[in-house]
Amino acid sequence: MVLNIVVVAMVSLSLLQSRDVYNERAKVNTQNLARVLDENISGVFFKIDVALQGVCDEYERQLAGGHVDHASLSRFIVRQHTRLPELLALRATDPAGLAIYGPEVTPATTKSLAHRDYFVHLRRTPGAGLVISKPLVGGISGKWMIILARRVNRPDGSFAGLVYAGVGLDYLSHSFSTLNVGKNGFLALVASDLSIVARYPKLKAPPGGTEVGTVFPQFRELLAAGQSTGTYHARSSVDPMERVFSYRKIALTQPLYVFVALSTADYLANWYTELYSGIFFVLIFMIITTALTHVFNREWDRSREAEQALKMMEDERLKMEKLESLGTLAGGIAHDFNNILTGIMGNLSFARMHLDPDHRSQPLLEAAEKASLRAGDLAKQLLTFARGGAPVMEETSVSLLVEEAVSLTLSGSNVKGIVDVPASLNAVEADAGQLCQAFNNIIRNAMEAMPGGGMLVITARDHVLEANNWQKLPPGPYVSVSFSDEGTGIPEQDLKKIFDPYFTTKPHGKGLGLASVYSIVKRHGGNVSVDSRVGEGTTFTVYLPSLGKSCETRTAREVQQGSNAGLSLLVMDDEEAIRQLAEGVLRHMGHRVVTCADGGDAVALYREAMQAGDGFSAVLADLTIPGGMGGMEVARQILSLDPKARLVVMSGYSDDPVMANYRDYGFTKALPKPFDAKAMASLIESLR
Repeated sequence: MVLNIVVVAMVSLSLLQSRDVYNERAKVNTQNLARVLDENISGVFFKIDVALQGVCDEYERQLAGGHVDHASLSRFIVRQHTRLPELLALRATDPAGLAIYGPEVTPATTKSLAHRDYFVHLRRTPGAGLVISKPLVGGISGKWMIILARRVNRPDGSFAGLVYAGVGLDYLSHSFSTLNVGKNGFLALVASDLSIVARYPKLKAPPGGTEVGTVFPQFRELLAAGQSTGTYHARSSVDPMERVFSYRKIALTQPLYVFVALSTADYLANWYTELYSGIFFVLIFMIITTALTHVFNREWDRSREAEQALKMMEDERLKMEKLESLGTLAGGIAHDFNNILTGIMGNLSFARMHLDPDHRSQPLLEAAEKASLRAGDLAKQLLTFARGGAPVMEETSVSLLVEEAVSLTLSGSNVKGIVDVPASLNAVEADAGQLCQAFNNIIRNAMEAMPGGGMLVITARDHVLEANNWQKLPPGPYVSVSFSDEGTGIPEQDLKKIFDPYFTTKPHGKGLGLASVYSIVKRHGGNVSVDSRVGEGTTFTVYLPSLGKSCETRTAREVQQGSNAGLSLLVMDDEEAIRQLAEGVLRHMGHRVVTCADGGDAVALYREAMQAGDGFSAVLADLTIPGGMGGMEVARQILSLDPKARLVVMSGYSDDPVMANYRDYGFTKALPKPFDAKAMASLIESLR
């Protein structure tokens, strides 16, 4: 009996807590929807008011000149009207209230507005500002609408007429219909006198009356307390449904209130399912516990709890083993893949070094190199998954990275890229692969925003940021790279979330591209910002710390020509293709090369060379040798023999901490795989 009472109490408490969660979630949803509705309505009315003020200014300007040009003023109004398709009417009246200026105004159709409440109010009140009417039927259009109007003054301040705009109630109701409030919820726009201006779903009664189902004593009490926003529960007198209401006051001179109501029957539907399931569970439990003895029930519960705990521990252990195995597999594949790519890319670039620049095979070899680079990006993604992606920093030209990203991403697309990068642009210290990936993701995002084609302008400039700059970066020299497209733009409510992982507005998007951009730029000590307007386009701007000097780049051919005296080099790698590549490239450059497949052999060769008085100028050692001595142990033993030894670490694990912080492990340089002949030649030249 005690056990049954405990179970009933726990289930009841859980159900009550669950109901509270559903109620709280409904409150938050109504508040969020009210905020969205407020922003939409405020934006529409603000645009209309700007147009009204523009027409007022033009009307008063012509009055100040002593004469109103009817045709000129009407044309001005028509131009304003065409920019606001949501308006049913945009017109101006004379002091008598006749609508004589604007589109579709003729002596036969013009009507007097002198009897309208808003006209009387504006005529009597010089400083009234924007006035919003109750719902009414337009005298010219014959449609239900609300009027937004402003007073026009003569130079002496006397009343000269008004400018008014008509917004159709159908338009407001249609804009409300884009928000989901469930089967029995509704949205409403309420005037300061608590009359309904617009509602979705539409009212059966004519607009303008007080809706009993919207205005409750709780709302009046909140208004009396000066609350511009509020949330409350109430039961409608029109139907027996209980709803949660949230309202917000729109910031206008004449206040309006937006209402969002969600029915408890809608948002508690899932909770009632939980309730019935809970009751069913309690009944079954009570039947079972009543049929069993107290001792058997207690022992059975203990054994069941122990079994569940063991199963959870076993499941967790298996899950961790699977994740570790998957990570190890991804890292191993990437390592082997990079070794293979190094042989491919290196031999391609080595072949290009043997050909004249004008040889017809050069474009084909260059295309093959670019394809190999894209394959290398796949390996980097595997490494990022397996290890985390620490950047390997080196002096890098932003100009070359931009050109490479544009060439790889825009090739064959209907988007035209315009690159404006000065030749004197400062260099940055960065991981070229990661930075190129970030640029690729931004360019690909721009392409997806322009499915019908367009123009992408990429601009790079040098900057010196002062302290407390708007980018919130440390002061110093920076390089900015801006990517400006002509796409659909990003809605304002999405701008703060575009860098969040898994947030996407694309049907087939994964939400990782821009999140990856943000992560990479931040790891490089920079910042990325976005400026976008719906229908006009988007600009992403990346700021990266610069070295304050231009990047000095030389081709492999130039490096070869500048090599006056050959070096004595030792290359240790377990891949025969890489050893052959290194031997061919370096001997072609005029260096003496010795290769080996294991770290033990490398240490022995270095010791023998020292004893013979003909030591090696540098050692290139692979970081990981399966079943043998790797680069870290080789570096430790060689440095113990020769503290001045110059060591270069190579690895297909390009994001390994040793590669990112190679100096901490005794290495002079790092050479990530895959690399080509030009990269190897450039690195050897830097060791002179």
